[in-house]
Amino acid sequence: MTTRPTTTRAVIVGAGGLGGPIALALGAAGIELTIIDDDRVELSNLHRQIQFTDADLGTPKATRLAEMIVAHGGAARGIVARWTASRADELGGDADLIVDGSDDPETKFAISDWAVANGRCYVIAAALRYGGNVFAGVPGVGCYRCLFEAPVDAPSCADAGVLGPIVGAIGGVAAALALGLVSGDRTYAGALLAFDDLRKVAEPRVVRFAARPDCPACMRAPISPLATAPVRVAEHS
Repeated sequence: MTTRPTTTRAVIVGAGGLGGPIALALGAAGIELTIIDDDRVELSNLHRQIQFTDADLGTPKATRLAEMIVAHGGAARGIVARWTASRADELGGDADLIVDGSDDPETKFAISDWAVANGRCYVIAAALRYGGNVFAGVPGVGCYRCLFEAPVDAPSCADAGVLGPIVGAIGGVAAALALGLVSGDRTYAGALLAFDDLRKVAEPRVVRFAARPDCPACMRAPISPLATAPVRVAEHS
């Protein structure tokens, strides 16, 4: 009896400068997508959100991006909504992977907390000015909240600006890490790839860290990095 292959499902939160390249790459790879964004296309978006043109002005970003992926043979649906903790179970559904491309710290923490609590892989991407960072999370490793602890007031792309090609570059890295996670590649699991200034250096700083002992997200995780004692590298010669 032949076993029918299962479809990998991913939720992408944000359909803008980061979410666009991520969705296009994952859709082309055959991943079934749910795209979540509550915003509409504006003229000021077009220099960095390459998936849209002036013909798309005023349309919901989530549904328009999903239509593009479907038109190229992929599977996607758009939901005009904002990811919040109260709607996370509804929006996350049975996704195997959650990818954040939003421009909001609260949203990033809400996504991380939900993914950790539900044992899902997740990727969180951010871009600002000339650089950005991407975090890859899997069950059983230190999480996004272990590193950053809590949201802080930070400038958005609208406030501080971002060089147009930067979001494409960071989005490409996020898509590559996401595809690696769903295929079982854990090379960068639990690590933050930080690109300080892509105009000068293309290679990221890879930041690895231990789980924070008092992390409230990891304490509730079904597969917690706090369940086992840390391995001391010096003890394994």
